[in-house]
Amino acid sequence: MQSSKPVGAAHHWYQGLDGVRAIAVTMVFLHHYYSKILIDCGWTGVQVFFVLSGFLITGILFDSRREPFRFRNFYIRRTLRIFPLFFFTWLLILLAGIYLHLQWRPWHILWVAYLGNFTRFFVGSLDCDHIYTAFPLLPIEIGHYWSLAVEEQFYLLWPLVVFLVASRKTLIRICLAVIFFSPVLRLVLYWTLPQGLLSLDFLFRFTFTQCDSFLLGGLLALLLRGNQKEKTLRAANWVLYVSLGCLMFFHLKSNGWRLHDLNFEHPWMPIFGLSLINLAAAGLILSALRTGSIIYRFTASWPLRQLGRYSYGFYVYHVLMAPFLHTFVWPQSEFPKNTAHYLHALIVIVLDFILVLAASVLSYHFVESPFLRFKDRFTFRAKTTETDPQLSPATS
Repeated sequence: MQSSKPVGAAHHWYQGLDGVRAIAVTMVFLHHYYSKILIDCGWTGVQVFFVLSGFLITGILFDSRREPFRFRNFYIRRTLRIFPLFFFTWLLILLAGIYLHLQWRPWHILWVAYLGNFTRFFVGSLDCDHIYTAFPLLPIEIGHYWSLAVEEQFYLLWPLVVFLVASRKTLIRICLAVIFFSPVLRLVLYWTLPQGLLSLDFLFRFTFTQCDSFLLGGLLALLLRGNQKEKTLRAANWVLYVSLGCLMFFHLKSNGWRLHDLNFEHPWMPIFGLSLINLAAAGLILSALRTGSIIYRFTASWPLRQLGRYSYGFYVYHVLMAPFLHTFVWPQSEFPKNTAHYLHALIVIVLDFILVLAASVLSYHFVESPFLRFKDRFTFRAKTTETDPQLSPATS
């Protein structure tokens, strides 16, 4: 991959952000595989992806806002990045259905149409996150596709705003307004919606209650393209550690020293807890842009950059593969929680991680790369910049 360019230049690639992708996808992996063993805050990796998507996509949109074929180029590039892997996995699911006798339901079409984040609300059950088979231990898990649906809906709406408004200052005001009013919207919905709907993670999966995640990233991209660049970068540590400190304070206040779960049990989490998580993600992203910082050196390290490169496939495959890994490769440990139990768990974590990564690498080179080669044909290049490297986050 190509070397990074200065922050604020049009169409640049930030080395450290590959590492941010790697951190986020590892958190989500641990959440889905081993949440009962470890402190379960891994689901917050999805918020990191959302903020990162907003940051990268807003930068791409703003830099190409005066390009003659901006709409066409943007959507073709997104299609080449997202659709091949997404629909390839659905092809695999269809083929698996021949042997596993999948129990299809009408609502499954919503997942294929990038509307899966709404499926729980229409069905009123968590069962729609699975496609059951004739073998009870081998359901096809598709629930994690909800985040891809939210991102795709964001990609449909936000380009219209950026291209029609164009003014950086006005876009900054829009981002600030959404960041401020999204917690207010979540508060209103929390007190007005039926408890049954809230229990289905409505505030977490509904696109408009997640808009502040994307637009906080968008705000960072816009600030880094103006006179506030240096000031914004200097605020990285402050944003990261203060938001983490506030998050820990409210968690301890609600749960005491029971640190196992950072979840939606308490009203503060879906209302303003998400905002604190988003701010921590923003601080992490800014820190990963500061060349020479400890976080930059960590996120720009070769292992994390390589994992970040394959993180889209890793995210898609890790849940699909889980039932098969736990059934056929290495079943979960049934030992009592002693040294043997945790040693076995560690070995299983490493093995599962390697197998998912292997599938992701193969998928990247044989499924995604043939399509990604066409992206440069629809890439805007300013006269003062070099070739545009790949800019998309893991779930974008």
